[in-house]
Amino acid sequence: MCISSVLLTGISKADNPAQTIAAPHTVALTFDDGPSPIYTPQILAILKKYHIKATFFMVGSNAKLYPEIAQQVVAEGHAVGSHSMTHPMLTKLSDAQLYREVVEAENVITQVSGLKPLCLRYPFGASNAHVRQYIRDHGIIPVPMGFNSFDYDRPGTEKIISWLLKNLYSRQVILMHDGYDKREQTVAALPAVIEGIKKKGLGFSTVCDNSWPYSDLSA
Repeated sequence: MCISSVLLTGISKADNPAQTIAAPHTVALTFDDGPSPIYTPQILAILKKYHIKATFFMVGSNAKLYPEIAQQVVAEGHAVGSHSMTHPMLTKLSDAQLYREVVEAENVITQVSGLKPLCLRYPFGASNAHVRQYIRDHGIIPVPMGFNSFDYDRPGTEKIISWLLKNLYSRQVILMHDGYDKREQTVAALPAVIEGIKKKGLGFSTVCDNSWPYSDLSA
């Protein structure tokens, strides 16, 4: 999904910076907007080839449409987060609408995938104090987008690779996408991105699971 450049700060003053970092000496690969019957399996195959675990922030409606793909993500040992039910701008919703996007999405993803998402990443990177508190009040950790790959702009495989590797750093949480739109450039870029991370001497970790040291509601 397209994200306005106004929202690409990655983290607001009200967010906990800890919630945008991976474990020490690692990078966390994360994928939003899936699951997709086309691109998610391709990404899973690449991750399996490299023996890497990633984090998939699922949209509830997509998980409901493609339950077998959601289940495959979990079966292959990846972490799961929520990315809302229908990918709206959460800051424009009433509390009744937030309930569907936050609570019902969590329930659907849990029922479909078999794994309860600990976190919700805001669609479009958009949040405010009320949205963040609403998410916390329902026992879910609100997380910002992390480092944006801009793969949704489809700038070309080489540009995605060079942008990410040029800006690579330890404890980085990289935002990529596996759903909604054409993601063939993301798929094509992923092996080179993984190789580049490895050449930097960095490992790989997940976020929003029990191994993540920032799984709390204190933000």
